[in-house]
Amino acid sequence: MANTQDVLIHPAVDHGIRRGNPDFSGGVLTCHCATRPVKVRVGAQTAHNHVCGCTKCWKPEGAIFSQVAVVSRDAVEVLENGDKLQVVNKDAPIQRYACRDCGVHMYGRIENKDHPFYGLDFVHTELSSEDGWSAPEFAAFVSSVIESGVDPSRMDGIRARLRELGLTPYDTLSPPLMDAIAAHVAKRQAKPAPAAANRSAAPAPAQPTPDASPARQPHPAPPPPLAAGGSIFARLLDKLLGRGR
Repeated sequence: MANTQDVLIHPAVDHGIRRGNPDFSGGVLTCHCATRPVKVRVGAQTAHNHVCGCTKCWKPEGAIFSQVAVVSRDAVEVLENGDKLQVVNKDAPIQRYACRDCGVHMYGRIENKDHPFYGLDFVHTELSSEDGWSAPEFAAFVSSVIESGVDPSRMDGIRARLRELGLTPYDTLSPPLMDAIAAHVAKRQAKPAPAAANRSAAPAPAQPTPDASPARQPHPAPPPPLAAGGSIFARLLDKLLGRGR
């Protein structure tokens, strides 16, 4: 059994996970600046709260995972010192708004209306002093902590500690979120409805003559080669979430 002693995940979960309050209606997130802190109101309970090992999400000092949840973008409002906010990477699928002075990410927003998570903002509820936020449910992109400098030999202990905390480790997102992405992609790639039954049928393709040479028969085009950078699924996640470096 892997040793979980001294394995730290994130300050909000290292000493146990607090239950969320289903009647909780939100609170205020505050950056780490001692003067003129940025304040953002989240006027609703969050969902899909989780710890994330990717290299894009903001993590408090010393943590190897971030903690992030989603909420309707309509519930997010900048209250104070919004002039200090700047987008970390304008080319990323998730536009992460961070305080330019302390570097804390206040919220992440998706502007692409074709994105499966459009309409949801990503927030770090640990920035709030209120209790009742939805509890973390799982761990995402666990292997990615290696990209941020964690020794691969520690991974067994890290995964074991996550399971002790009740946070099932995944190297993608949780099954419900992966299903949501797949359903979105399937809907966009759906074939058009078949022609009405009362329309005249298209003529059948001509049959080759008996003396036709096999070399002259049409061949289906080969599938496109897999581009560099991993599997199609991994590249899709990178495009949707910008999970890597």
